[in-house]
Amino acid sequence: MSNTVSLRARGPAFDADTNGGVNGSKRSRVRRKLKRFRKQSSLKIKNVVVVILITTGSIFVIGTMIAMWNFPRHNDNVLLDAASLRAKYLQNVPTIRDTTDPLLDEDEQRILNAAHDELNRFPISIGIDDMQHENPDWETILHPGTEALKMIHGESHQQKAKKQTTPAELARVLSGNNLIQSNANTNSDNSDKSGANGGYMRVPKFWDPPVYGVIADERERRGEKLSEGDGVRRYLGNFGSRLMTPSEAKSIGSRIPSKDDGELLETIFIAIASYRDWQCSGTVESAFLRAAHPERIRVGVVDQIHFETDEPCSKPPNGSCEENPNQPLCLYKDQIDILSLDAALSVGPVFARHLGYRLYRGEYFAVQCDAHVEFVQHWDDEIIAQWHTAKNEMAVLTAYVSGVENHIDVKTGKRTSKARPIMCESDFEGSGKMKHLRHGQQPEGIPYIHDMPTIEPFWAAGFSFGRGHFIINVPYDQHLPWIFQGEEISIGLRGFSYGYDYYTPEKAACYHFYERKEIPLFWENVETYKGSGYLGMNRLNSIIHMQPDSEKDKQWIRIDERKYGLGQVRDTLKFFETFGIHVESQTVEHHLCTFVGKPMQKKFIPYLRPDGMGIDYDKLDFKFVDPRKND
Repeated sequence: MSNTVSLRARGPAFDADTNGGVNGSKRSRVRRKLKRFRKQSSLKIKNVVVVILITTGSIFVIGTMIAMWNFPRHNDNVLLDAASLRAKYLQNVPTIRDTTDPLLDEDEQRILNAAHDELNRFPISIGIDDMQHENPDWETILHPGTEALKMIHGESHQQKAKKQTTPAELARVLSGNNLIQSNANTNSDNSDKSGANGGYMRVPKFWDPPVYGVIADERERRGEKLSEGDGVRRYLGNFGSRLMTPSEAKSIGSRIPSKDDGELLETIFIAIASYRDWQCSGTVESAFLRAAHPERIRVGVVDQIHFETDEPCSKPPNGSCEENPNQPLCLYKDQIDILSLDAALSVGPVFARHLGYRLYRGEYFAVQCDAHVEFVQHWDDEIIAQWHTAKNEMAVLTAYVSGVENHIDVKTGKRTSKARPIMCESDFEGSGKMKHLRHGQQPEGIPYIHDMPTIEPFWAAGFSFGRGHFIINVPYDQHLPWIFQGEEISIGLRGFSYGYDYYTPEKAACYHFYERKEIPLFWENVETYKGSGYLGMNRLNSIIHMQPDSEKDKQWIRIDERKYGLGQVRDTLKFFETFGIHVESQTVEHHLCTFVGKPMQKKFIPYLRPDGMGIDYDKLDFKFVDPRKND
């Protein structure tokens, strides 16, 4: 640099002297000196440039090595670009790499075989995300309460909301950094501005192994039209554009060898949403303690608590792990992921359960249950056996959970009653914008059908058990703040439109603690996000086509409609006609429970597709009418 500056400083003097009329010999000497000077200067410059390049290159290499060393090792594929991933998974099928012929099932299976170890890893943790090591398997989203308030009030929502929501109130999560406070890189005097732009969170991404994206891309390369989005959902029927094939469905789900005899076991994921619930750790303990094969269980908890006052779900119920290391929460800690949220973030069970579905990591089966249940002895073997007897890949076993009283010995986990509920009772409730279809108290009794679960029309949030692809295809909607009543018809109808069928199990896997006093409820945050529930209910009813014509133009958050919307395997109108639901008048045909049970089983099961991919409603001609209208 200094030589360059010197050259520029001396250049004009030589020019002036030359142009000043010096004689020829002088000019020759000057030219020779100038030539030597330029040559020497050029060499010095080249040497300096080489030194700079070598130094810069060394720094880059060292910096890259340090960065790679410190990079979190959650997903090796994150460092591979699309071309490298394609080469990795297609190396076993070289015959299709350079062709545009349609992929055959055996071609896709060979690609999946290349990812066998990856797809059967268990357990897989969501990992840690913090400011030092940003996890590539996590992403940034806008908190749904903040999203709704911004839509209602604009960017100045915090000044207009009933209670101002500051970044500090909007949570310290897991590592303490899940909520991105937008004043992190600004001066303290910009706090008002940062508050208006706050509400962004770091959350785990949905499970999406890259091999599915590679296959989806290969299908597109061969002319198939697919939507944008997660590769696994493009692979599994393209967001419900068509019914999954048996081979596609079969590709989902890890298996591990039993610790007893090495037999392959289908793994189970349990999603639990907990709001300041002191029984949460006991529920997790019960799931492992009562399982016939606890080694195949993985639990994901969304634990919404006040950090200063509430006991976290991660705290073992019987002392610390140092004092009592044989507790299930200690023995199986590597099979438990707990996403801890400040309770101030809670906007109802839908968002909590949405986060819970993000904790799924490719298990064969997926369970959803509450944070205050007691599992029965060998519940995992029992519920899996019942699912298999349905002989329906699209079966989801679901029901409201009976109370622990008179149903289970909580000390031993032994079932003391054969009665179980069935989902058949539903009606509209609420008024105006908030009117929705809600499943009421369901009848309970001794099942008449014993060789398989009993088919039913509705899905229940209190207990759900099905294949892992149910969670993948029908995730809870991220954009439904303050929805409590209505979540079940939303998931139920969306699942129906993807081709799923609902059954009540003959034997319950767990029982519920109902008579609990002085338990905090998420409604304590209602003033913080006042008004957002209207947007949530409008979105819910609009997406599942349950908004009457008079309400269809109401304001709602129109984003991710394909991601959290209906499939095209079945039409919602078919559901409404089949089960006597009148959307326009917001009425139902009553006494549906007289049909659900043996009559529905006899009518519907014959239309189960030969390949076991759900009931074929296109061939089913049935419309329920209230048999007791004159009662």
